[in-house]
Amino acid sequence: MELDRRHFVSLAAGGMGLFLPGASSLAQGATPGASPFLDHFGSGGASVLEPLPLITGVGFNGSLRYDDTRVSYPDGVSVCVQPACRVEDAGKAADPGVLALFHIGVLNLPLSSGPGEAINRLMRFAVEVEKLDPEKFVFVSTEVFEPHFASDPLLQKGQFVKRDLQEARAAGDGSGFFSPDGHPDTDGFNSVSLHYPIADASQGTLAYPLSGFLEIGEISLADAASGSAGTVGGGFGLERLALVSGKKSPDYAESRTILFDLAKQEAATTGAALPEGLKAFTD
Repeated sequence: MELDRRHFVSLAAGGMGLFLPGASSLAQGATPGASPFLDHFGSGGASVLEPLPLITGVGFNGSLRYDDTRVSYPDGVSVCVQPACRVEDAGKAADPGVLALFHIGVLNLPLSSGPGEAINRLMRFAVEVEKLDPEKFVFVSTEVFEPHFASDPLLQKGQFVKRDLQEARAAGDGSGFFSPDGHPDTDGFNSVSLHYPIADASQGTLAYPLSGFLEIGEISLADAASGSAGTVGGGFGLERLALVSGKKSPDYAESRTILFDLAKQEAATTGAALPEGLKAFTD
């Protein structure tokens, strides 16, 4: 479907039927990998949270949900599948793994859970449930990740690419430190990004940015003083996880249709205006 600016206006006027029935069913039913993710962690006692609205009502990211960051979290372990969109990805249909709308499978744990628990739980899901090869993982982070890597035999099967801490803080891209400029819900936190090969990527000397690898997840390495909202955790981009697992996943055009359908449904339900960020995806 061609989504030009005239189509954007027709959406605002209510001229398009709904493609899927709602945010929760979209995220937890139709999304590749959502059911295994929720079933795996839900069966372990995690509470399943409703996803946050796609339309945020704030100017950051064109009023579209950027990620899974919440202002507050419930007590205990929780899990969620969160629809998200990044305006910066508009026009990148040719880039592997880039979608207009994507879903994050999120695991949140209390800070008291202990260092490395979130990383280990998410990695075990990737290896045991999604059957990814732990030896093909590359972790990109800073010195903050070193003790986690050194203490976990599962992580040590992969490779660690170390970035300078100040460089990672300045970039804020999640590969060592997550701090998108203007993000309304976080001041930033230490993190590690998880990468998996999408082709015959070199297994020799690695340097960031990686070539031939797809970033499939990010995990916080937060502590109480780092700007975290009382939890430590992270998640996988479920469509990217499906891609590297060899499973069916929407392409960019399909995800763009889903983006517009979900935004229109939310706007009709809540009375909110369609986000300005949608205009970036109409060209």
